[in-house]
Amino acid sequence: MKQEMHLMNAHLFEIKTGTDVYARVGAGINSAEPANNEETDQTKYMIDGGFASTDVIGAQVTLAFSGHRDYADAAQNYIFGKVLELGPTRRTEFRWTEPDGTILEGACTIANISGPSGEAGAKGEISFEIHFNGKPKISREGENDGGTGGGSEQ
Repeated sequence: MKQEMHLMNAHLFEIKTGTDVYARVGAGINSAEPANNEETDQTKYMIDGGFASTDVIGAQVTLAFSGHRDYADAAQNYIFGKVLELGPTRRTEFRWTEPDGTILEGACTIANISGPSGEAGAKGEISFEIHFNGKPKISREGENDGGTGGGSEQ
């Protein structure tokens, strides 16, 4: 069976920085960690002899990014411009295109913005998270844009 394993740099992450303007999240970023943040219910029934069954009853797709601060990057400047903001000003839209063409997109909140930090002679280390608000819309590349792949600035 043929395997298709792609490097993480084949994923495309984009954040909405203005009206219909998306900026690529990638400059200075060296790690992206997706998570489903699942909430589970573990219930024990008498018939199962005290052993539990698990149901996933909630989730939130999140992406944790880390890397180095790039002051020339539009996406990082947008994100770090929100570091002291609270509430709805941290909300925007996010798009994640996987190497196979699967696209997850939707409303999100920028959370846990940290840095730059580090040693005196080191690049400024940063981290931030993207939390999708609700279930992201899932589509395939070219389905909703006439095959153009959408628009973004890099």
